[in-house]
Amino acid sequence: MERSLSKNALLSVVFLLALSLSLGLFTTSEYVRARGIAYFEQGEQLRRHRAVLEGRAGNPWQYRVLAPYLIEQVMRLLALLRVPRPVAVAFISFRVLQDTAVLFLAFYYYRRLGLSFFHALVGMGLLAWSISYSHYGSDLQFSTFFDLIFFLIAGLCLLSRRLWGVILVTFLAGLNRETSGLIPFLVLFHSVFAGNKRGAWREGLFVFFASFATYISVFVGLRLLFGRQALIVPYGHHPGADLLRFNLWRLITWRQLLATLNVVPIVAMLAYHRWPRSLRVFFWTVVPVWVIVHALGAVVAETRLFLVPQAMVFIPGALFGLGWQNDAFTGEAGTRLGANGKEHA
Repeated sequence: MERSLSKNALLSVVFLLALSLSLGLFTTSEYVRARGIAYFEQGEQLRRHRAVLEGRAGNPWQYRVLAPYLIEQVMRLLALLRVPRPVAVAFISFRVLQDTAVLFLAFYYYRRLGLSFFHALVGMGLLAWSISYSHYGSDLQFSTFFDLIFFLIAGLCLLSRRLWGVILVTFLAGLNRETSGLIPFLVLFHSVFAGNKRGAWREGLFVFFASFATYISVFVGLRLLFGRQALIVPYGHHPGADLLRFNLWRLITWRQLLATLNVVPIVAMLAYHRWPRSLRVFFWTVVPVWVIVHALGAVVAETRLFLVPQAMVFIPGALFGLGWQNDAFTGEAGTRLGANGKEHA
């Protein structure tokens, strides 16, 4: 019996890895198709990569060092192995691995929230859809997809009550992107408002301070290391009211939001009353701040910027609204995990 269960578990992991890789190849291919191979070997992708390595990429690109330094090692290895077109191969294969990891982690994150096996598969499909339509004005954007990976891992750590893992996640995420500053607050608010163990908030408070101190150390350290950089002003519009007006009055902004997010956020919010408490905490910790900051400080039409709230909150939120307690759909395993999801809530 135990051997049979172990075999089934192994087959499930193999199936999920194969599915994640297939979807990852598709989502990456959409980015590659939108730009063309030459863009990666001779265009903006390579130029920005080299600028970060040389310490002159500008603010904020210069402080997002994790992906460029890792990819540089991949390029050197491929060149040493005499792989044809090592630059393009390194960029594209790295992104395929990122997308595969995102989709694989998303499945287990959705399961840990309490969704059924079938709902989690649908969630993977919805996330792959969102990623494939998020390439407007974008290169392969490795920092965005590392962001997704780290937020999903942080969510899994919290739902599994492995809070200490968040400290390491915060360190790596801090090297990747400044948005990682929200991860320590996920620990704090989840421990206070969704912890179901007496005294959980004390451990959460300690991990919050440790992870927040880690983030601040990385944030400040990178700026001391690379010095002050010229602020990158998108399309000549400065952060604040100027960029907000630019975002609101462009038709492409709304077209891209519809293409990437579709009706998922609307369905999710209509089903808010069905969400487990953990998901509600994640929503209030991440989404309002995320939307305001990016509306005022980024080009909203570049909808890859909204993949973190889409993957972490809106997709599972919408799935909770689709009759997740229906035994005919969830099956025995799904119902059992649903109960666990409430326990975490």
